[in-house]
Amino acid sequence: MKEPVLSLQGICKSFSGVRVLNDVDLDLVAGEVHCVVGENGAGKSTLIKIISGAYQADAGTYRLAGKDAFRKSPRWMIENGIETIYQEIDIVPELSVAENISLGHENLTRLGNIDVGKMSGIAESVLREIGADDIDVNQPISNLKVAHQQMVAIARSLAQNGKVLILDEPTAVFTAREVEMLFGVIKGLQKKGLAIVYISHHLDEIFEIGDRVTVLKDGTITTSGTIGNYKHNDIVSYMVGREIDLSHWDESEIGEVRLQVDGLGHIGEYEDISFSVRAGEIVGIGGLVGSGRSEVARGIMGIDPVDTGEIRIRSEITKIRSPGEALKMGLGLLPENRKEEGLVLGRPVLENALYSSIVKSSRYGFVPWKKLRKKSRDSIDSLSTRYPHPEVEIRFLSGGNQQKVVFAKLLGAECDILILDEPTRGVDVGARTEIYKDMQRLKKEGKAILMISSDLSELLSQSDRILVMSKGSIIGEIPRSEATEEKVLTLALNVSEALV
Repeated sequence: MKEPVLSLQGICKSFSGVRVLNDVDLDLVAGEVHCVVGENGAGKSTLIKIISGAYQADAGTYRLAGKDAFRKSPRWMIENGIETIYQEIDIVPELSVAENISLGHENLTRLGNIDVGKMSGIAESVLREIGADDIDVNQPISNLKVAHQQMVAIARSLAQNGKVLILDEPTAVFTAREVEMLFGVIKGLQKKGLAIVYISHHLDEIFEIGDRVTVLKDGTITTSGTIGNYKHNDIVSYMVGREIDLSHWDESEIGEVRLQVDGLGHIGEYEDISFSVRAGEIVGIGGLVGSGRSEVARGIMGIDPVDTGEIRIRSEITKIRSPGEALKMGLGLLPENRKEEGLVLGRPVLENALYSSIVKSSRYGFVPWKKLRKKSRDSIDSLSTRYPHPEVEIRFLSGGNQQKVVFAKLLGAECDILILDEPTRGVDVGARTEIYKDMQRLKKEGKAILMISSDLSELLSQSDRILVMSKGSIIGEIPRSEATEEKVLTLALNVSEALV
C-alpha cells in the first residue's frame, strides 16, 4: 500500500466516562475511497469529527501528510487540506454559490474590497472540474437542490486544495441520477489524488464506489480491508454480529377503511389524489423525488392547505386544519426530517415522547402527567428503544433510536392511522430491521399505515399495496402479489428520471 496521506493509530475517545472509540486505526491513501460503515452509535460520527478537529481524541496518534495533527483545531485541519461535508451541509443560504465556495478565503482587491469577479471565476473553474458547470455561481445557494448544494461543498474543497475529503451520508436525499453524478465526481477526485472517506448506510453504494472498507461496532474496528474481499452479508455480520432479515412481512386481517382520500388537490403540488387505507394494512407510496408524495401527507395532516377534495376518517368527512386536529382524530405523522420536524433535540427522551399525547389529552389546560408519562414510557419500551435513562437528551441517541421515539410519540397518543414518511431514512441496517418488525406488529394490531418511501426494496418488502406517483398524480396501484421492481419502475419512469 502507498504511504498514507492520513494515519490514525490507537485513537480513543470517551464522553462522560463512556468509551465511544477504542483503539481505532485508520489509514487514508491518495486516490482511494475508504468506506467507513457501522450501526448508528458505532462511533462513525465521533471518528470523522476527530479527523476534522471538531473533537479531540483522548489518546492515540494522528499524522496528516507527515505533520503531527493530534488535537489540532478545525481551522488547522482545513488549512492543511481536510474538508468535511456533513449530511447537514455547511452552507450560508443567503450567500451566492461563488461566495460559499470562497468562504473564509475571500479574494480581495488592492483596496481591500472583496473581488467578486475573481471569486466567480474560481467558482466556475472548480465546478467545471467536477462536471457541475451548469450551476449559476451568482445565484443564492439556497436556490439549489440539496444534490447541487453538495456539489458546491465538494467544489469548495477543490478550491482550497484539499488533500482529504470526508463525505458523511452524502446521498441521503439523492435521486438515482444524482447518486450517479456524485460517483462520477468522486472518481474524478480520485484521479486528482484526493484521499476520500465515504460514510453510508447503503451497502450497494459501498461496493460500487469503495476501494477499502472499515467496519465499526461499539467503537471498535471489527474488520478492515479491500472491499473486493467481502460480500454484503459479511459486512452486515461485522456491523451487527447477527443475521439480518430485511424482507420480514406478516399477513394480517384487513379491517375497515380508516383513511379515505377522494380527489385531493393542492394547486402546483398534486391533484385528484384518491386512495384508501384499511386497518391492518400498509399502503406504500413510491415515485420520484418531487412527485408530490410528502406534500400529500402534509395536506392530510393539516400542515399545508388543501384546495380540493375530501378526507374521510372512519367514513366521516372531516376538515383537518392543523396537526393538532389530526392527532385528536387519531392521525399521526412520522415526518421525513425527524431532527427538524419530529424531535426537540435538546430535550429529554421521555419529554419528546410526550408531546403528541399532551396535545391530544389536555382538557381545559389540565394535563394528566402521571398517566401520560407511564403511557409514553410503555410506548418507548414496546419498540425496544435503547436509551440510558428517560431524562437523557434525545440528541445523544443513535438515529435508529431517535426514530423509534418518534414512533413512540404517535403510539402514546393512541394514533390508529400512521403516516410514515421515509421511516428508515438515515438509520443503519440493524435498526432498519427492528423498525420493519415494529411496523408489521403494529399492522397486525390493526393500525392503518400509509408509508412513503424512496427505497424501492422497502416498498416491495413492507407494503401490502403500492401506489406510484408521478408529477403530482397517482398513476398506478400494484398489489403485493404482483409487485416487482420492473413494474414499479415502469410506472415511475413516465418521466426521464430515475426512481429513488
